[in-house]
Amino acid sequence: MLRRRLGRLPDAVVSVLRLAAVAGRECGVEVLVGAADAGEDAVLDALEAGLVAGLLVEPGPGRVRFAHALVRDTLLADLSRLRAARMHGRIGQSLERLAPDDVSGLAHHLVRAASSATAAKAVDYCVRAADLADRRFAHDTAAALLVEAVACFERTPVPPGAAGDRDGERVELLGRLVRAQVRAGAVMAARETRGRAIECAVGMGRESLLISAFTAWTEPSPWQTRPYGAVDRPVVALLERLLERPGLEPAVRCRLLGAYAAELSDARIPRVRAAAREAVALAEGLGDPELRAAALVTLLRELDPDLEGPERAGLGRELERLGAAHELPAHRWFGRFTRATAAAAAGDAAGARGLLGEAAEFSRSYRMPEASAVSDCVTATLAHVEGRPAEAERLYARAAEAMARQGSPHAQGYLSVAVATLRASEGQLARTLPAARETYERYGPAVGDLLAVVLAEAGEADEARAVLERCGPLRPDYFFRVFGTFRAMTLVALGERRGAPELYAELLPYRDAPPPAAGFTLATRPVAHTLGELAVLLGRESEAAAHFEAAARITARWRDPA
Repeated sequence: MLRRRLGRLPDAVVSVLRLAAVAGRECGVEVLVGAADAGEDAVLDALEAGLVAGLLVEPGPGRVRFAHALVRDTLLADLSRLRAARMHGRIGQSLERLAPDDVSGLAHHLVRAASSATAAKAVDYCVRAADLADRRFAHDTAAALLVEAVACFERTPVPPGAAGDRDGERVELLGRLVRAQVRAGAVMAARETRGRAIECAVGMGRESLLISAFTAWTEPSPWQTRPYGAVDRPVVALLERLLERPGLEPAVRCRLLGAYAAELSDARIPRVRAAAREAVALAEGLGDPELRAAALVTLLRELDPDLEGPERAGLGRELERLGAAHELPAHRWFGRFTRATAAAAAGDAAGARGLLGEAAEFSRSYRMPEASAVSDCVTATLAHVEGRPAEAERLYARAAEAMARQGSPHAQGYLSVAVATLRASEGQLARTLPAARETYERYGPAVGDLLAVVLAEAGEADEARAVLERCGPLRPDYFFRVFGTFRAMTLVALGERRGAPELYAELLPYRDAPPPAAGFTLATRPVAHTLGELAVLLGRESEAAAHFEAAARITARWRDPA
């Protein structure tokens, strides 16, 4: 119907309407006049014809808007990409003359002009528009603009004999994109972008660019910044080589130490903890609050949430103070969330809940996708702890969907583990066998304890033992208590004493730990209960009774939200 209506209009009118469609749902008449091939009177006549035909409306003086989105869509659908690109280029030129401060509009049109002649300008306007979006906490928009900036940069022609550092500009632009992607919650995309910057620096053999690539990641992330159970050995080797370089500026060394620790975090490696403490000391001596905040995040990742709560609480307060004083919202959230986990470790369930609620509200106010996803996980975990399994399962699924939207490779694995913890609470672990097998196929022995316990509960004793043999030592990461609980349940179900004394000793320091685990993203029964079952298996009846009593107290403390 729309095509028939358009077909009754003169070609000159349709041409101007198509130009308006390329300009957007709404645009300024003056911009169209400047971009059209025809003269001013011809453009005005065409727009008036569109108004009379009911295709356009006038929302304000000197502006036209399509009466319905379908009108614009129809005009665009019949336009070739080549012609649309030329129109975008003309609109961009007109807009630059009339509204040079409209950086978002200029970025949009100059990117779509797809011309080597406009590519350099497109890069500039994309970067400026991304900065504007970032200041408005529109982090997804900022990241998308910088993706376009990188693509335009690669189309920018380089005149023979031209001066300048093109590789340095490329790495700097990629670094901007890394930061925007982290703020947008796309951590794995940021890691891939950083990989491109590293590859460029290595290819050119320039350590200065390599340092720029590694120090571009300045935003804290509540999630691990690499695939679970994986260590990128070549990246670690590059960082170790850079850290051995003499004469590094203290600020640069501090950033590199942070990057090094992030590649090996959650493994409780002494040299990594030493690197984190060195970063904090360096930052303190430099008086740079942002650097200090970044170093505190690095150290917090190396401190055990259950065993080093007091130190973590103090660092969390300092981090929150720095974030508030120096407009570092991501660090401020991290500090508050850290305080919540420290309160939980101290047995202050009410205090932890209060701080978690504040952190959730803060993440929504500042549009932090990753922090908001963490809050979704927290809500699910608390529902689990408080005895609402159906609600918890629904909330866990919603949290996993949010993680998947952000490009996390862990979303499905996280959901499998979360559902398994729920089924364990209900005594129905055997129901999760298909999901446990799928998760094991994807992640391997790193999640072997999940499959082993499900097999044991399903009566598949021989296969459970075989999987358990391949598991190796428990990883001292954020899943330690979860997988430690699963391993203990496996040993008890199989009546297997081998390995039980060692596991008992590993878990004993965590006897008073709260049910929320893995940074409040999962929940297990109290470790004290698990210790009681292991004590029974080992014939330590008096110890078992004391553990079961402690477990009952911890459960009661967390079960009632009041």
